[in-house]
Amino acid sequence: MNTHETQAAQVFLAHHDFVRGVALKYAPWPGLMEDIAQQVFLEFMAKESQWDLSTDARPLLATMTRHIALRQWRERTKQQPEVVQKLADHIRLLAEEREAPPRYEEEISVLRSCLQKLPEKSRELVELYYYNDIGTPQIADQINMKADTVCRALSRVREKLRECIERTTASQGGHAHA
Repeated sequence: MNTHETQAAQVFLAHHDFVRGVALKYAPWPGLMEDIAQQVFLEFMAKESQWDLSTDARPLLATMTRHIALRQWRERTKQQPEVVQKLADHIRLLAEEREAPPRYEEEISVLRSCLQKLPEKSRELVELYYYNDIGTPQIADQINMKADTVCRALSRVREKLRECIERTTASQGGHAHA
């Protein structure tokens, strides 16, 4: 092995668990994850001279793993009864949808509108908890309240948002997803 091959192998091994995770996501079949990881390794090494190993290899490995996983998933499910094949396709589509950007622009717009209707203190709680990812004990310390009081306040805020979203979507003739 030359030094570039050695470096490529080390890069792959450093991201082996990542590759296995991506493989499992796109091909949730018992035992298929290791087969996919091995195939990714073989294809990665076969083209190792083409890769710039000084950059983050995860995007490249994720793309390779996704393509190989979907290919092997199709091959495996082709031989299954129609019901199993439909179920497998449905699972694969769900995995792909998780990767897609949200398709709920209208619902997000309604949520933002409802957030603006909340009192300022409620908006601050939402900002701290959901946007800044601060836990209730830390929020309680910041605003000099008990943690259970913050939890109850967040629960009331969620309920108000749910009601607002339901009212707004019902008046627009849509469906609430709250």
